Amino acid sequence: MMEPVFGPQGARPAAPPAPTGSPGRYELTFVLAVPGRAVVQDEVNFAQLVQGGDSLLEVPPGTSELRITLRDDAGSEQSAVAHVNASRRLRDIELAIQADSFTQAASRGHDLVSQVLSRWAFLHDAAITTSAVQIVETATQTRLWRLLIIGAVKRFSDTMGVSNREHQALLSAYREGISSTEPLWQVLSLFRVAEGVLQMRNTRRAAALAAGQVPAEPAERVPATVDSLGPANDLGLADSLRPYAGRKFTAVLDGLRPILRNAIAHLDPDSSPLSQDRWDDLDKAEQALPALRWIARQLLDAELQGTAVAA
Repeated sequence: MMEPVFGPQGARPAAPPAPTGSPGRYELTFVLAVPGRAVVQDEVNFAQLVQGGDSLLEVPPGTSELRITLRDDAGSEQSAVAHVNASRRLRDIELAIQADSFTQAASRGHDLVSQVLSRWAFLHDAAITTSAVQIVETATQTRLWRLLIIGAVKRFSDTMGVSNREHQALLSAYREGISSTEPLWQVLSLFRVAEGVLQMRNTRRAAALAAGQVPAEPAERVPATVDSLGPANDLGLADSLRPYAGRKFTAVLDGLRPILRNAIAHLDPDSSPLSQDRWDDLDKAEQALPALRWIARQLLDAELQGTAVAA
């Protein structure tokens, strides 16, 4: 988020900028992208991102933009503009909406745009996604960017050797979880890691009991204080884990399971199973992802090392 700073004599907005945003007009820009190409960025330069927007949808020569009408679930219409790049392919979608906050603007904008992208993907049988979103609060010119940033370079070190078949399956799921650019697939893959480890532990526990032995499987907990976990600048991990501070990993996963199941597969018995492209589902997944990734890694590391992780 970028908040403008005004000089002593400069014009100021009627209301001071706030991180949450205020009721009013918001301008949104969704940068289009071909899945697998330029979806992850190495810097935050939104003007450059827009210019690099691309898709597999080509328009006739001489066309610079398309005026489109979006409709929400209530049937209300919303005007939007799709711009074209130098190769005559759709580049981005812009719209302005009324909202009470940045979160509401992001939610309404996502639900409107994702519906038309899903329709275009089917009509043209072409994959399409977004690489970045900019939300500007018109009154204050505060800007919020949502985009994927490339991960840090890590020093290579592999001294563990070849893992067994069961561990290979867990490692494969973990790799998929941290390599995908789709939050819902990340959640699904990382949950598979956590549940896979716990299933192996249950099997060993049952075998130990059958043999008259005392099971020695660990029971990890989220630390009571989560602010010290991860890199100092990784605020997302602390925020994601804070609601689960002091709780056992199994209890956290049990609580997340129905929430994430409904978000991924739309199996909530109180809502339509055909309801897709919802911001709420994406938001739930993104909020849970840092915590789920950390828990999955702790469980997988303990499994590979054959020792419990300190709580």
